Amino acid sequence: MKPDISNGVLFENAAIVGVGLIGGSIGLAARRRGIVRRVIGVGRAEQRLMRAKILGAIDDYSLDMQAGVAEADLIILCPPVRLVIPMLEQIVESLKPGAIVTDAGSTKAEIVEQAEAIMPPGTFFVGGHPMAGSEQTGVNAARADLFEGATYVLTSGKRTDLAALSKLCEFAAALGSRVEILDAQQHDRAVAVISHLPHAIASALMQLTEDCHRRSGKAFQLAAGSFRDLTRIADSSPELWRDICLTNAGSICEAITGIQSILDELKVALDSEDEEAVESFFQKGKELREMYLRVTR
Repeated sequence: MKPDISNGVLFENAAIVGVGLIGGSIGLAARRRGIVRRVIGVGRAEQRLMRAKILGAIDDYSLDMQAGVAEADLIILCPPVRLVIPMLEQIVESLKPGAIVTDAGSTKAEIVEQAEAIMPPGTFFVGGHPMAGSEQTGVNAARADLFEGATYVLTSGKRTDLAALSKLCEFAAALGSRVEILDAQQHDRAVAVISHLPHAIASALMQLTEDCHRRSGKAFQLAAGSFRDLTRIADSSPELWRDICLTNAGSICEAITGIQSILDELKVALDSEDEEAVESFFQKGKELREMYLRVTR
């Protein structure tokens, strides 16, 4: 596939390690927009890499991780979140001077701290989190427009190289994203509430509903649109969410405690038949959602 949009070449050579949904979508968008001269896919499954090349996500591929990144100006690590650091450890000795490494992991604090400690002098790591995705996985689900209008978080801390951060801001924006620069801890606290907790709640609600269905025999049949909307994300990969939760356990536990406290307030109001307090509970939620929609328009 030839690039059909040109924002100017930002990187001569980019290596995407792990060409699945996110890595494949980055490759498709970068090639289509002409912001990378050459995209190399790196992985172990040759058939998947061949498929990525056929789909136009990469120009070529390598089964050798060290060789695959050796000439890259930009390396994007897209494995499951707990494999980012082991993957980085395999390639650090092969990075050329000036190389910028980023990742696409859903949690940032652990990754950024460990990555910055092992990067060779003259190379740079900037944590990244493109906040777009799908319940589908694999390069067959990749889309060139996946990041258009989506938020792309890049992390900044005391050890972040500002020139590398600026270059990645240009890159993420050229993919069509809205770029947000956050401290890694700030990112993890926020995503614990807006992403990780909702996934946990969806799974918990399915378990509660199954228990109710087993006892009453009718819960599943009665469930309708709002239930399907609330539980849609329970269909996500258990392995993926195991790793995400274990790398952001502290912030997720804080979020669970917070929502338990809010639900306890509703329980107290219901136990005391406090009509005003019950109505106020739902009124507050309604008003806050309206505020959220205004802010994000």
